[in-house]
Amino acid sequence: MNTIEAITQTALNRYNRLFDNQQYTAIAERFVTDLRSNRDSVRVADAMNLVTDTALLLCQHPHYEQAWLKLATFCGQNAVPIATIDAIYTYLLIFQQAKDTRADDFEGTAKALLKTYETSDTLRAAVSCANGIHGWQGRMAYELLAGADYLMQSAIQLLIHGNPSYIREKLQFGLRRLTGALHEGIRESGTPAMFDFKGTYFPDEHDRR
Repeated sequence: MNTIEAITQTALNRYNRLFDNQQYTAIAERFVTDLRSNRDSVRVADAMNLVTDTALLLCQHPHYEQAWLKLATFCGQNAVPIATIDAIYTYLLIFQQAKDTRADDFEGTAKALLKTYETSDTLRAAVSCANGIHGWQGRMAYELLAGADYLMQSAIQLLIHGNPSYIREKLQFGLRRLTGALHEGIRESGTPAMFDFKGTYFPDEHDRR
């Protein structure tokens, strides 16, 4: 048996020893309700496979490196509620070993994505409502809200470990909106100095450790 095979077998042995069928089944039933599906559906099966893959990862199985992230992304994108995320997290803690934080990262990422997706539609509605408001305050508010939308999109991509080029693009759009908002304050308000942030420092490659 080579090294990879030995590590794999050790991980499988640990998983089988720690497996809790009661918690596993309870999570599956939660998915049935949350995904409005049935126990034998492909969506529920996919979700439970991700739970199993993450548990195996926490047992140091070498073949599921991104399982926790895939599970968190699935939960966020499918509006899996906090109670189910908590149940999954509690189950994963059975397998998480000392100094391993990936179950914790799953919980934080899944909840952050869930809340961000929930907020996205509301924020875009606010952008639409602010568009066309007369006066510099309204125009500045519109630019800030539109910028916040782009920054939120950037945050989502960061949470799912998205493409750096796409993240940069959204950040650029957000910064342009922020700049536009400051221009409104400087050009039109009675206190332009309040919106002058020319002294703000943006980190560059020289700040890299």
